Amino acid sequence: MVPDRRTVEVTVARACRAPSLHNSQPWHWVMSATELRLYSDPDRLLPATDGFGRQMVISCGAALNHLEYAFAAHHWRPLIERLPRSSNRQLLSTIGFAPAPNPTDFVARMAAAIERRRTERLPLDAPPAWRETLEQLVRITAGTGVDLEDLGERSRPALEEASRRMTGLRHDDPTYQAELRWWSGRGLFPDGVPEQARPSDRQQHAVHLSREFPPGRASTPDGSPSEDRSAILLLSTSADSRLDWLRSGEALSSVLLACTDRGLATCPVTHLTERASTRTMLRELSSGAGMPQVLIRVGASTRAPTPPTTPRRPLSEVLVRERPAPSNAHGE
Repeated sequence: MVPDRRTVEVTVARACRAPSLHNSQPWHWVMSATELRLYSDPDRLLPATDGFGRQMVISCGAALNHLEYAFAAHHWRPLIERLPRSSNRQLLSTIGFAPAPNPTDFVARMAAAIERRRTERLPLDAPPAWRETLEQLVRITAGTGVDLEDLGERSRPALEEASRRMTGLRHDDPTYQAELRWWSGRGLFPDGVPEQARPSDRQQHAVHLSREFPPGRASTPDGSPSEDRSAILLLSTSADSRLDWLRSGEALSSVLLACTDRGLATCPVTHLTERASTRTMLRELSSGAGMPQVLIRVGASTRAPTPPTTPRRPLSEVLVRERPAPSNAHGE
């Protein structure tokens, strides 16, 4: 038993609202007669930024978690097998289906948050009621194989210094700079980071933990930079396998959606996990011994109104239906 065509299309479209590195949307879905399959798309690998494909898999993990909540809201329980045995290394998950009762209030809210979530690259105010929020986030990620930790204000100076060093190194890397410009919004293309999502020239250096994109049009209401007061979360795993990357993406999605549901703004910070030296630094800042995967800024937005959603690729580019094999009339 599988969902009808319309349900699959609507749900996959919502899954594709997940965040991805430079809004590259590196996923590919195939629907057969019995299951849905998730593949990473190697044509959307960013080699100068993500040479090993770690962030590509994390992005697909976020889409997988979005999909799980979206199907649950449509009364289906996805039966997820992660990294099934296959000769195709790009196959990340197979998803079967079982009918499910009405979603819980929590699941319905998480599914509804998908359309409201944005990546906010401007400075954030301190998140209100943070202890209560943090307790919820710890509960959500418990048992997933991904550890969540609030690094606190004590870590900010070291993180900001590491970010400045990383930015300086990247300025001297022409391949990286060309890749960054390519994915910094290209007019009519439905991918990349558009102007309205990139800080203006005046705001560019206000958030020391942000990746430095070409200037855009995002700005606070009065146009003046403000100090970033966001909380800083770290997602870590005990190892650094492709399964750990996939699980990290799923945990990232859950954290972002839960924060969105609570009216908070979020921004994944990935440039500090792209090199071994900065990942080592993050391990030293952490109270655990896990492998850092993603940092997340969480806070109250400093701008209004809510910015428009970033573009997404047409569903016809990311979802295909597998044609059934022709029957053998001779019974051979």
